[in-house]
Amino acid sequence: MQNRINDVRSVASRLIVMVLFGLLCLAVSGGVAVRFVRASEASQTDDSSADAPGVVIVHPRLGGQVLGYDVDRNGTQGVLSEFVSLNNGNSNVATETFDQKTGKILKVVAKKNDTLDDYVTQGIFAGLGLVLYQHGVQNHFQNNFLTINPLDDGKFTGKWTPRIKKNYQLWTTSVSPEGSANVAAYQVTFDGSFKGDVFSTNIATNTFGPQIPLILGDLPLLAYNSKTNQAVLAHSGTPTTHPVIQTVDLAEGKVRQFSAFGVDTVNGMAVDSSTGTACITTEGGPFTPAMVEFYNLAKQTGFGVPLTGGNIGLDVEFDSIHKLFLAAQGDFVNFSVLVFDEKGNLKETIPVQKLPVSPALIALNPEKRIGFLPVIVEPQHEFLELQSFKY
Repeated sequence: MQNRINDVRSVASRLIVMVLFGLLCLAVSGGVAVRFVRASEASQTDDSSADAPGVVIVHPRLGGQVLGYDVDRNGTQGVLSEFVSLNNGNSNVATETFDQKTGKILKVVAKKNDTLDDYVTQGIFAGLGLVLYQHGVQNHFQNNFLTINPLDDGKFTGKWTPRIKKNYQLWTTSVSPEGSANVAAYQVTFDGSFKGDVFSTNIATNTFGPQIPLILGDLPLLAYNSKTNQAVLAHSGTPTTHPVIQTVDLAEGKVRQFSAFGVDTVNGMAVDSSTGTACITTEGGPFTPAMVEFYNLAKQTGFGVPLTGGNIGLDVEFDSIHKLFLAAQGDFVNFSVLVFDEKGNLKETIPVQKLPVSPALIALNPEKRIGFLPVIVEPQHEFLELQSFKY
């Protein structure tokens, strides 16, 4: 899922103007046992098109830029937040629920006009919507995490209250491929040390496990292995060094780590808890291509699928019903979603109708085999819509 920091508005702006890039280079291995499988050689079916019928477009009620979104993996609704910038520096802001089948806005959960405040959708967990409410006070924000439970009610009903330390911010929560309210969360200080704490939480019951301190030196991606109660963290490297993957026992604090064999930035990660398989995407460097990579977390071994045509891998999500990893990829012009099984076989390539914001969450409903992605709308060049796809 998208990472969160205090100044969420600046994060959204950076996401909108980010440009997809990648270099197709010679493949080299390093770090762990490697098996390369070229995506162009893998079996695939491609019966989608840029004008595919049945694509659902979600338009926010205020016509503003989307600031966080998700869909219920086991239901029929989704939730999004939006903002419309005003000439005086303030905004009109809102959080809304929508219908996955039609894209229609169902209810406006909350709305504020001409304000410094923000609503930011964090995700949906076991039918519970989680929204960050940022109240602007004297050049800083007071943060509260509000819950919509059940989502059908379309109103804030409570709070999720993680124990955030002084001078720390909640950086991210993991998603739950199984649709559970049990996830991992990570808080960090931005004083230059990047000290942080990872912990387990059940968002529905507002309960928390012990905080495990880490000094990481960066802002990692985060996933959760519900079978082993482990946080899984992926740390980006540089164009010539390998990222690091860590597992953290969220009860006892034991940390294990190993090097990935790709290089440079990790843009996406998801975990199948039932098999202990992690899938990540790396951007590649001067001598190593961008790749989709698969790892056995217990054995610390894996293999990679190099991407071609200047594409880089972006977000990764896991379909726990059909045992599939969905990885977004793109270049300067084209964008698609790749569907892999856990053996690295490319089962399907899905061209996306409109150019999405990148990188960004693939919001999945595995039961219905649909996903949603954000859309850059021209000529505004702003994140004004969500689009669906089928797989």
